[in-house]
Amino acid sequence: MEKRRPPYYGWFILGMIFITMILIYGVRNSFPVFFSPILKEFGWSRGNVAIMLSLNIFIYGLMAPIAGVLASRMNPRRLVLFGVAVLVLATVGCSWAEELWHFYFFFGVLVGLGNAFSGWPVIGPALVNWFHKKRGLVMGLGQMGGGLSFVYGIFIELIILEWGWRNAYLSLGILLAAVLFPLHLFFFYHRPE
Repeated sequence: MEKRRPPYYGWFILGMIFITMILIYGVRNSFPVFFSPILKEFGWSRGNVAIMLSLNIFIYGLMAPIAGVLASRMNPRRLVLFGVAVLVLATVGCSWAEELWHFYFFFGVLVGLGNAFSGWPVIGPALVNWFHKKRGLVMGLGQMGGGLSFVYGIFIELIILEWGWRNAYLSLGILLAAVLFPLHLFFFYHRPE
């Protein structure tokens, strides 16, 4: 009787990256769902609230190359865990925010920083290391998680309707911590070696 080989671990890494992409980029991409409730509660101008997202994308753009360089020099697992920790603190911080500058700091700065250090610049290269054949397919499937993070807004909308936007941010933080810390702490390997 022939022994059955276990499935290639690289496929598990791809699944982890797919889930990670949905969850971490879902924080940023669910911003439109939070926009109206925040406007309604605080009465700030639309432009002032929209700066939160602009600042977030700006910080992400600045930090992504730095995260990528550090990922090739340091242990990527530590960088991802750092990024997830920052995201958890940022989303929980958003649930407590009372002033506009709180949102600028938590959502604009910290979510952008957390996305850079737990996102594609750090975890994407792992797919290159795990897959020599089918690399294009695997990279596309990994990026698909980022695209599906926009659908995550539906989940967030349901939480907002049921429990309010503050509890939605708190739920995001809890979900990030509960799913991503164990996955990346115990199962993420940047290279097959």
